[in-house]
Amino acid sequence: MLQRRGHSNQMKMIDDELAIAVAETTPAMLWMGDASGRCVFLNGALRRFWGVDPERLDEFDWTSTLHPDDIELLSRPFGEAMAAHTPFVVEARYKRADGVYRIMRTEANPRFGRDGSFLGMTGVNTDVTEQRDAEQQSRYLMGELNHRTKNLITVVMAIARATARSTEPERFLDAFSSRLSGLASSNDLLVAKDWTSVSLRDLVAGQFQTISMEGDGRIAFDGPDISVCPQHAQTLGMALHELATNSLKHGALAEPSGRLTVTWRAKDRDRWRMDWRETVSRPVVAPERKGFGHVVMVDMVERAVDGKVELRFEPDGVVWSLEVRPPA
Repeated sequence: MLQRRGHSNQMKMIDDELAIAVAETTPAMLWMGDASGRCVFLNGALRRFWGVDPERLDEFDWTSTLHPDDIELLSRPFGEAMAAHTPFVVEARYKRADGVYRIMRTEANPRFGRDGSFLGMTGVNTDVTEQRDAEQQSRYLMGELNHRTKNLITVVMAIARATARSTEPERFLDAFSSRLSGLASSNDLLVAKDWTSVSLRDLVAGQFQTISMEGDGRIAFDGPDISVCPQHAQTLGMALHELATNSLKHGALAEPSGRLTVTWRAKDRDRWRMDWRETVSRPVVAPERKGFGHVVMVDMVERAVDGKVELRFEPDGVVWSLEVRPPA
């Protein structure tokens, strides 16, 4: 009987040593608290996180590492679980040994003695900082996508309404599709640049591609490296597309001898100018009324970029000029 009892005690000691070894070497951050909430055990991973000397564990106050803004966030679930002797899960920021705050997810269960008395909590902390940061990036991107989508839908609806008012029903689909192609070209450039800015050179070249005129010998464009913001790029791209399609139908690109030049130059740090100039062999007649094309090429551009636009129908061709002024 004594031999069996001694063997049982020996096995318990082995089991206890094994449990301690597992707790110490696991990468999980394990802890144990007493009935008052003070730490009575921190495993190696959690001691390294907080920089706690195992010989001075009784002096360590884990609440001192809690971010001031998260004290109330933690206090309620922790206090309720301690009072009711129930499990709890909570996330809060704790200061690491190097002074950096990290988001920790704490999952804990109550611990009871053989007589049923509440002994405290046992739990595991998991660093979820990268995961929460990624979710917050994700939320930002979804919000930004939603904002851009709404803006794009607004622009598309405006194009549809204006095209319907100024175009005969049988020509609506072609005109509407063409204008959407111009808008899509600018958006493709913005996506390629992470929606930051677009160079004027790419913007001009892209609109000639939408009408299949890239590489045409009658077209020449040049200027310094100037970039425009997304909002300006969308509106300016629509204006350039309108100019290009009009030229293809009625202007320089409608005749073999026509010539079209697009140039831009910086006047100073915040001012630049673009000139679209067509040369044709026949007299140019200004339209009798201002349609959607005029709204896009003049009114929308002036409002969007806070600039000055001139649209002239000279005897030898159309001239469109934009001067961007510095912000007031």
